[in-house]
Amino acid sequence: MSKSLKQILAALAVLVLAYTGASVLVTITQLAGAADRVHFGAGQYVFWCLLSLFATLAATPAVLYFRLPKPLTPPVNQDEPAYGDYLQLVLQSLRRNPRLDSQNLKGTSDIPVALEVLGSLADETALKAASETFVSTALMQNGRLDGLLVLASQLRLVWRIMSIYHLRPAPRQALYVYANVGGALLVATSIEDVDFAEITSPLLSAVAPSLATSVPGLGGLSRMLGNSLANGAANAFLTLRVAMLTKQYCQALVRPEPNSVRKSATLDAFALLAIVSRDSGARVVKAMLKGAGGMLSNAASVTAQGLAKTMASGANAAGDQVRKVGQTVGRVVNASTEGARHLGGKMARLGRKSAEVDSEPPASPTQDS
Repeated sequence: MSKSLKQILAALAVLVLAYTGASVLVTITQLAGAADRVHFGAGQYVFWCLLSLFATLAATPAVLYFRLPKPLTPPVNQDEPAYGDYLQLVLQSLRRNPRLDSQNLKGTSDIPVALEVLGSLADETALKAASETFVSTALMQNGRLDGLLVLASQLRLVWRIMSIYHLRPAPRQALYVYANVGGALLVATSIEDVDFAEITSPLLSAVAPSLATSVPGLGGLSRMLGNSLANGAANAFLTLRVAMLTKQYCQALVRPEPNSVRKSATLDAFALLAIVSRDSGARVVKAMLKGAGGMLSNAASVTAQGLAKTMASGANAAGDQVRKVGQTVGRVVNASTEGARHLGGKMARLGRKSAEVDSEPPASPTQDS
């Protein structure tokens, strides 16, 4: 069955490539014919120049991908005789990694430390990409355009994380990760049909009350702002989940088990979502209120502070939403009670830290005057 499925997929891939190539060839021929009518004899030069350009653009991604070191396929478990040889190959790959030049990798016992360093870099890259996705999709408010932005961000993010580890997942694993990117795109393009506000409300519940208190009569703007933040947070979550999947496949020392990888990636992504929502949420609030007019400048500061201060209470409730996240985003996660409690505690600590920073009293004004 597996062999038949591979043959079917290969045939479909050849069909798609043939159709795409024929379409490009027809377009180039038409352009060359138009150039020939403008100046006789120019069509041949236009044809070959455009054909060379399209061929170069099509081949560049594949060339860049295969220039990376060959994939390291991990064994099924640590009891296999090949496990020791695999660790040696991983060690050699890590020693060639320019990001680990400061690490003195003497033996296989240093591999976990090196992977932790690379994992921190991958987390930073994921947070940056998720923040960009949060802000852009929260302000765009266009489901189909959101899908294109999320797809571009996630494709670039997968490449960046693979480049951090300076190795690429095996083809089957890479296809699995990119399949999740496609699944995330399908969810993002129909994002208006999903009640993401129910999932993200524990993190963003401060926005509407703070705005209504600061500027009475702006309930409609409060609702629009809440929807924008929920939209951005949902897309940021999908981006973080893809990043965590890529990270786990790149640093796996044994062959990953798909179900456990999906669960772990979702929990890690939802934990990082607290950081993204805290930082990017305030940026979106300020940007939208600033766009509403100069009269709301004070409200922007008050609302952004309210968002950070209520993160402590909202993060406690967010742990209970892990199951709802799994049920809503493709129903791919069935998180355990212990995992949800651990996640809620981790996010609560992040919220308390943010609240303590923002609750410090401002310096009292001087009374010399």
